[in-house]
Amino acid sequence: MASLQVSDERAREDAIDERLVASFQRGNSHALSELYRRHGRRVESVARNVIGPSDELEDVVQDVFIELHRSLHRFRGDARFTTWLHRVTVNVALQHLRRGKRKGWLRWLGLDQITQGQTARVPAGDRQVEARETVRALYGALDQVSEKKRVVFTLYELEGMSLEDIAATVGTSINTVKSRLHHARREIFGELDSKGLLPTHTLSVVK
Repeated sequence: MASLQVSDERAREDAIDERLVASFQRGNSHALSELYRRHGRRVESVARNVIGPSDELEDVVQDVFIELHRSLHRFRGDARFTTWLHRVTVNVALQHLRRGKRKGWLRWLGLDQITQGQTARVPAGDRQVEARETVRALYGALDQVSEKKRVVFTLYELEGMSLEDIAATVGTSINTVKSRLHHARREIFGELDSKGLLPTHTLSVVK
């Protein structure tokens, strides 16, 4: 029964999105503002998890909705709107990384206040510093894996998306998603384990 209720709610939300998209395509610019109201926080969350903590996150989110304004007239409903929106968000965030624009995130986290070369051996009560060290190590590890593995890892581990939704978002099979996730976990968690750090509850401190 619970799964049926979730399915019904998802269908209702999809129907609202479809009406707003159709309204925008007919020339109603206010419909885009409503889509932003409905999905802006999720776009921000996905973008943050792809690029890492950054004081330019707002710029990335803005770029997503600029791209949305440009391309929404081409949306034909072949996929769920949210799946399409996640795909746009991931692409814009990856373009941001390729341009090397992830500046200032050490300052954003306050990591510039941490002594150079400090490891995870921080005072037991200083959970925030420990969390920052973990996040720094996590995104350092993410920088070393391929974009495809990075996207699957962040969408699954940090966004909590299902394998099915990730497959639809990136346009591949569930088995391919599973394979990328397996290899990403092995590389990323292996790197963090070598530093004595684990991306567990500490991530919530800076999200």
